[in-house]
Amino acid sequence: MTMFGPKSGTWWLRSKDDPRWDKSGKGYGLLTGGYPEEAEEWVKEGKEKYGIPPKDLTFGFLKD
Repeated sequence: MTMFGPKSGTWWLRSKDDPRWDKSGKGYGLLTGGYPEEAEEWVKEGKEKYGIPPKDLTFGFLKD
């Protein structure tokens, strides 16, 4: 893995308006943007379960 490639860390999604969307986990992501694959999967699953994501849905990622 290069210095600029994906990093291992913890990701999270949070919504105060609809806490059903709250989820966190471990994965690999870029510090400059983009969801780890696991977070992408959760968003897809959330759309299937709950419909359109809430407007206040936020994403965070902290490398290990």
